[in-house]
Amino acid sequence: MDDESSLLAEMMLQAEVFCSRVETGANDLPEMPDRDELRLKLGQCRGFLAQLQERYDEDKLQMSNPLTAATFRQVVMSLMWVTFRAGRLVDYKLFRKLVQIESGFTYLLISRQRGKS
Repeated sequence: MDDESSLLAEMMLQAEVFCSRVETGANDLPEMPDRDELRLKLGQCRGFLAQLQERYDEDKLQMSNPLTAATFRQVVMSLMWVTFRAGRLVDYKLFRKLVQIESGFTYLLISRQRGKS
């Protein structure tokens, strides 16, 4: 496994941790106004992560693959919506995790573009 695949796998793990923490927090709170939308976005994120996990299992987790890049982009977007819908459930540490995932994805995209030039 190369560095790019390792970074993608680590970001997948961090995204799963993020989803789990938000979901646990949502279950512990009384009814939230945006609970259905939050659950929908969590489900979407987990679905995208499952698709990426399949690519990882097949040893095809590469940013050079447009499907992998697009799916990971969808993960990042879903995480941002989860953050928005979760509101006060997302503390500083959890938000920082989101920023790290997004910045890692951006780094891989920029590195990929530099490699093409």
